[in-house]
Amino acid sequence: MLVVLLGRRFLRRAFGAQLVYLSWLLVPVTTAVVLLPAPMQLVPNVGAVVRLAASAAAAASPPTASFDPRPSLLLVWLSGVLLTAIWFAAQQRRYLRGLGRLRPLDGVRLVQSESDLGGPALVGAWRPRIVLPADFEGRYTSAERELILVHERVHLRRGDAAINAFVAALRCLNWFNPLIHYAAATFRLDQELACDAAVIARFPEARRRYADAMLKVQLAGQPRQELRLPVGCRWPSDRNLKERIIMLKQSRPRRAVRIAGLSLVAGATLLCAYAAWASQSPRPQASAERPRQVESRLRIDVGDRIGKPVRIINPVDQSFEIADDDPTSPWRATLTATAVADGNLSLAASIYRGERALGAASVVAVPGESFSVAVDGRGDPAGYRIEGTMAFVDPAEQAQAAPAAASEPATVGVTYRALNAPTYPAEALARRIEGRVLVAVAVSADGALQDARVDRIEPPGAAILGDAAVGTVKSWRFNPARKDGKPIAGKALVPIEFSLHGPPAAQPAAIAPGALDAIFVAAPEGSG
Repeated sequence: MLVVLLGRRFLRRAFGAQLVYLSWLLVPVTTAVVLLPAPMQLVPNVGAVVRLAASAAAAASPPTASFDPRPSLLLVWLSGVLLTAIWFAAQQRRYLRGLGRLRPLDGVRLVQSESDLGGPALVGAWRPRIVLPADFEGRYTSAERELILVHERVHLRRGDAAINAFVAALRCLNWFNPLIHYAAATFRLDQELACDAAVIARFPEARRRYADAMLKVQLAGQPRQELRLPVGCRWPSDRNLKERIIMLKQSRPRRAVRIAGLSLVAGATLLCAYAAWASQSPRPQASAERPRQVESRLRIDVGDRIGKPVRIINPVDQSFEIADDDPTSPWRATLTATAVADGNLSLAASIYRGERALGAASVVAVPGESFSVAVDGRGDPAGYRIEGTMAFVDPAEQAQAAPAAASEPATVGVTYRALNAPTYPAEALARRIEGRVLVAVAVSADGALQDARVDRIEPPGAAILGDAAVGTVKSWRFNPARKDGKPIAGKALVPIEFSLHGPPAAQPAAIAPGALDAIFVAAPEGSG
């Protein structure tokens, strides 16, 4: 739009008024090209990043409610659109009421107003009509009447009334932008100048008579210059009369000049359209086929601290990161799952503290089977151990499952935040008792543990394990449940497995509805 506004005077002097009017096509073309797909760009492979709770205080504090101004701004914008549309409709209605009753005349879409001040004008958008004043025959000579009718029929043939209706709609949508309103007024002037140029090109010897007709129209319509016609074409006010008459003195450009001007406008339009299209945010380039993906269910234990279970679905050979921002002992792990021979998966892991690498390790695992690998911390007394399972997943199934997941309520249950390793009760070891304890916990919206009690023990003869399990859970910290992103109070079942024979081969699929991942407590080596 700025390109047209800044270049219109040069174009008019060099190539004529009709080319200036044509140059306004740059605006809708540039706007429409933005609707085309954005340019594609190959983006680097950036894996998923999973951050564990930064600290107890940070994780327990509920998020502060932030004011979203978008609904208010939308309401203000809609109100402005409605008020501007009402204003334009009132202007159109006032102009039509001033015309009075319209009498059809001989000719296509030609009517006469019962008012001397009504017209000449092209009124309406869908079926525009040329409206002539009641004293049209007496006010103008026959030559002037012919020139005026040619002027209005040029508007009719070009569809200028419908174009002006479209411009009015754009002004409604962009009521807040003063540049749009200024450009609309300038566009209407260029429209009239182009129409004048078309009339003079057809009647080059009638420049003086056409100027006289302009002056008579202005003098006759002087009392109603304040009226506006948003949908239609009305002779502009006397403020632009001098500019129109000066334009009449300009000779019509030669054919070669017109072709050069047309080429210039076409080139500028294509250049601006390409610039608008290329300035969009690039779309990531889509692969011809979906990459193989791996579902990793992992837990990273640091010393005696049991880590939080993490589930990640990531493309094969694309690294991902798990980080713990605990200020007392922050660390991050970079992991990459790679397909190897015999359909197995290899997991390469590196542990960092800040930018310092603490150690690295790798393990080859059978898909679906559990694995465990220790990472040497190079002097870090805590020690790191990665446990979990990996399995290939079908991308097509994941894509089909995505809509179903999106339709589910945005509710997340209670999750682990920080766990201390449970201790196997000495009396239970001595009596060779093992079993499962389900501890029911109630967590408030701020993450505080409100209650912890035994829900059930399996088998019932392992009741001695209950007190140890509850005492351990009371020392743990939890993340509150969330609904629509906001923390809420919630309940969960914590399964704790006491085993004399070590952890099972894999995490049980579902111990009980609402249960968290099971915590396994193995008997110390040498106790049996």
